[in-house]
Amino acid sequence: MNIKIVEKKTNKLLDRTEVRFIVIADAETPKRLDVKSKLAAMINHDENLVVIKGLFQSTGSKTSKGIAHVYKSKETMERLEPEHLLKRNMPKAEEKQ
Repeated sequence: MNIKIVEKKTNKLLDRTEVRFIVIADAETPKRLDVKSKLAAMINHDENLVVIKGLFQSTGSKTSKGIAHVYKSKETMERLEPEHLLKRNMPKAEEKQ
């Protein structure tokens, strides 16, 4: 899986960085958590403060377009992001607790 960052924009009003990226998959559609951890490593940020807003893939294509929000604090992230997106962006073991 390769990730290419297309656009990186700072949103000072909401205290976050908005990242648009393209994922080129090897075989199957990559898992959201795998994309999240690799993207966080690419931008040198804590993966717990990265929220993948969406991954969009065309039928029959191995490339996906995605949008992520990178926050500076957990409090800001929890205040701004919908609860269902926060649950979707955490591992299954943490979700059950």
